[in-house]
Amino acid sequence: MKTLNFFLLIGFILNFSLSSAQQTYEVKPFESYLEIYKSQYKMIYSSIESRTDLTLSEKLQLLTTELNKIKSKFKIERKAEYESKSVELSVTNSCTKGSSGGKKDCGYKYVNAPLPSFYTKPEWVRIEDTDKGRDIKADGSSAGLRMTIAGKGRNEGTLFAVFRYRPEYIAVSVESDAENLFNLIIK
Repeated sequence: MKTLNFFLLIGFILNFSLSSAQQTYEVKPFESYLEIYKSQYKMIYSSIESRTDLTLSEKLQLLTTELNKIKSKFKIERKAEYESKSVELSVTNSCTKGSSGGKKDCGYKYVNAPLPSFYTKPEWVRIEDTDKGRDIKADGSSAGLRMTIAGKGRNEGTLFAVFRYRPEYIAVSVESDAENLFNLIIK
């Protein structure tokens, strides 16, 4: 029973540490903006509603205009949040050969984007120590380091790749987040 509890505790700690690591490079849920933007909307709504110099049609038009302004503000803020997020991941590759003469090819080892919405590109990849070749997938989903050795010895290198949200993902997500957020606000 104690062994089971120990493994459950280890599983919980690993799960917790993995989920908190995700939070460092993922954007917060759009709902976290609800209170801020809902209070702005309420202030605008009550300000317009209390005006007696406007017709109902003019009030609706003014409300729509003001709502579009705060929606645009949210989109700018949200896009900046997506663009500010990144994570650097690494992979180490090594190759050892026990005898002299000839060449040994140990192939590639890859590091993958943490989420499908992330990508990397060549200028975000660096290698420390031995570099026998690199491969970045065309879609930016992974980057790899090749390792070879000629003669007796050992070669080792580490590839570091920065992954960021894909621009097309940001564009779609910002629109979706804005739509979902303001649907909650207007309810």
